[in-house]
Amino acid sequence: MKKLLPLLLLPLFLSCVTQERVERATLIAHAGGAIDSCVYTNSREALELAIKNGYSFIEFDFQFTSDSVMVAAHSWSDFNHMTDSVHLGETAPCYNDFKSRRICGRYTPLSAREINDFFEFNDSLFLVTDKVSNPELLHHYFPNLKDRMVVEAFSYEDYLQLSAEGYYRVLYSCMASDVYATLLKNLLFDRLFPGERIEWLAVHTSAFNVPFFKFINKVRKFNIALFTVDDLDSIPCEHAGRATMIYTNHLLP
Repeated sequence: MKKLLPLLLLPLFLSCVTQERVERATLIAHAGGAIDSCVYTNSREALELAIKNGYSFIEFDFQFTSDSVMVAAHSWSDFNHMTDSVHLGETAPCYNDFKSRRICGRYTPLSAREINDFFEFNDSLFLVTDKVSNPELLHHYFPNLKDRMVVEAFSYEDYLQLSAEGYYRVLYSCMASDVYATLLKNLLFDRLFPGERIEWLAVHTSAFNVPFFKFINKVRKFNIALFTVDDLDSIPCEHAGRATMIYTNHLLP
């Protein structure tokens, strides 16, 4: 029994280590944060609840309406589904239609302008962006927030420009169109590669099972922003220790 005891206690020990490492990470309220049983709402009420729950970093997904207004929505198919318009599929509504709907029957959709005004008024908050990383668009919609913005970049070109413009933190996305070529150049030809060295990666939890990301993890220790984590037991200890930022729906700061 004495020999078995360490083995029996190992899962508890690993769980405690994971908890401790996650507590040291910055938690990001994913898609505005969860509200009631709803996630991905990107809504005003979710934002207000995230602040009440103690989040300083709050993420929003951005899309464009059919009349070219940037608004907060995870995807148009998700937004249409959550506003009882599932028959519209991935069709983008016009701005007035977008603002007239209620998410899950009760939550208020937000435009990028409204989010900008909210974050400018609340200067202790950090805005985390997803889906849009075009520097010109971000500057247009959030002209005074760059020192409090974490941007997930979906191309190396965007990563370079955003970094040069002084955004608080730029995360190079594991879903960037040029991710394999760019990371290989950064890793294997670091002294010859003329571009800026990538320091931060935004990585989905499933990426740790991809051979390419296992390889780069061993070759160089990037800072990791990990998405999306709601169950601590789902993160192996070695991954939890690497995650300096964690996107979550339900974990509380």
